[in-house]
Amino acid sequence: MSLNTDLADIFATIADIMDLRGENPFKGITYRKISRILRDSPLDIRQAVENGTIGDIEGIGEHSRSIIEEYVRTGRSTEYETLCRSVPAGVLALLEVEGLGPKTVARFWKERNITSADQLLTAIDDGSLLDMKGIGQKKLAAIRQGLLARAKTAGRRGIGEVLPVAQELLRRLRRVEPVRSAEVAGSLRRMKETIGDVDLLACVAEETEAPVVTRAFVEFPGVERVLGQGDTKASIVVGSGLQIDLRVLPERHFGAALMYFTGSKDHNVRVRGLAQKKGMTLNEWGLYDAAEYARATKKTGAAPPIEPLASRTEHEIFARLGLPFIEPELREDRGEVEAAVEGRLPRIVARADLRGDLHTHTTASDGQNTIEEMAEAARAAGYEYLAITDHSKSQTIANGLDARRLAKHAEAIRKLNDRLRGITLLAGAEVDILSDGRLDYEDAVLAELDIVVASPHFALKQEQRKATDRLLRAIENPYVNIIGHPTGRLIGGREGLPLDMPAIFRAAAASGTALEINSSYPRLDLDEVNSRAAAEAGVLLAINTDAHSAGELEAISFGLAVARRAWVTPARVINCMPLAGLRAFLKKKK
Repeated sequence: MSLNTDLADIFATIADIMDLRGENPFKGITYRKISRILRDSPLDIRQAVENGTIGDIEGIGEHSRSIIEEYVRTGRSTEYETLCRSVPAGVLALLEVEGLGPKTVARFWKERNITSADQLLTAIDDGSLLDMKGIGQKKLAAIRQGLLARAKTAGRRGIGEVLPVAQELLRRLRRVEPVRSAEVAGSLRRMKETIGDVDLLACVAEETEAPVVTRAFVEFPGVERVLGQGDTKASIVVGSGLQIDLRVLPERHFGAALMYFTGSKDHNVRVRGLAQKKGMTLNEWGLYDAAEYARATKKTGAAPPIEPLASRTEHEIFARLGLPFIEPELREDRGEVEAAVEGRLPRIVARADLRGDLHTHTTASDGQNTIEEMAEAARAAGYEYLAITDHSKSQTIANGLDARRLAKHAEAIRKLNDRLRGITLLAGAEVDILSDGRLDYEDAVLAELDIVVASPHFALKQEQRKATDRLLRAIENPYVNIIGHPTGRLIGGREGLPLDMPAIFRAAAASGTALEINSSYPRLDLDEVNSRAAAEAGVLLAINTDAHSAGELEAISFGLAVARRAWVTPARVINCMPLAGLRAFLKKKK
């Protein structure tokens, strides 16, 4: 895990503890802001401490600087550890449950000595909390639902938490001298939205070099426990409790191992079956002639003493089987092997296809960067266009804009656009879909914008008919171009609106309204199942970040992964259109 991420997590936890202890709310707000600054900052924090420039980072004051400096120099924070001891660990974990805020969690802890999810679920079920003032049966039912939803993902973590940890370990692995190549495997390489353990593979020229790699791996910074270490395998647990498993093997077998350990299991069974029909055997060591493999003397845990037909790369293995390369995100046994055999495997959308981001925020509402800073970051990312879509007036907590402020904001966007080179800005808004389907701005206000994203932010527990009618009304509005994060779900948290998806898809396709794949973790909304169904129903999609800072534009990779797992092609994504095509799409509905 990177130092910036470690420190961001520390300040976020301090903010949670401040809230639980009932301290001045501005303390929590300040610590959360520092957490976000550190998480988004591209600066090397260690270097900033060493050269004395840490205090130059806007938003980091003297007290927070002392916490950062102590952690950088010692690997510990005295204040953080003291604060953590003041609150049971299980109490902090309850803040991750939908429907539970710090005030309610603190009451359960202080008034009823509830310090874990199991204790809380038991207390709800036995009715012992019904006499607590201000906590009625309806609220307890919502909390119970949140606890059960959290339990469904027990033992698994969201991809937004896991991927940065894995990427940092990969960077370290690739710097270990004997390592020729290193990659993520397993469900993380397939970019599933939740992950159990992380699988890493590294290759060396010869197997005799492998012990050097496993020894270095278990000594990496951030390793909390070593679960096991051998010559070619090692398992560790990092500070967050995440388990990482490493396998090291000779380079000549790397492609076969990567293919095998990427999975999925069902996909592998399907490909092995195809190999058998062709008179070949496929395993973690390579693709072999079946008859020769059967005659070979084999030893457990070692490559067979025969020459493989293919093994060095996945591409050569697929080619030897007569298949095109199947992207890792597709390897779920959802028809990808059959499609590859029949020559109808689609070219799924890639990062290079995306020409812009159509849902971003600035300091005008609750963003961290100015219009110009967001534009510069988008241009640096290679985008052709960027939509600025700050919050509407109902989002008071997010400093939402009323109609007058919105008009001035749109004017500022257009003035900047007139002098910008290399990128085009679109003046837009993320307008709230109110509980009855009305929008937060009048049509006359929306008509003045270049683009409108309409999103549900509250009343996310409506029954299906009411929730569906609510979104249908927004879809039918002639000025709405995109429905943002349509269900409002959060991975490991709330389930979101129980929409009649076929009805939503029919209306969106008929009206020319795009549905969003929101890349912001833990949203990833639409999910892969609904994204695929939407595309197959003729709906156009928009892959957006909902970025609240320049750094968050990089989160596009998460939404892109959802689209790729959903078999979405560039033709179905509006922000793969060139600017002229996008403008035509936006004007068509009005």
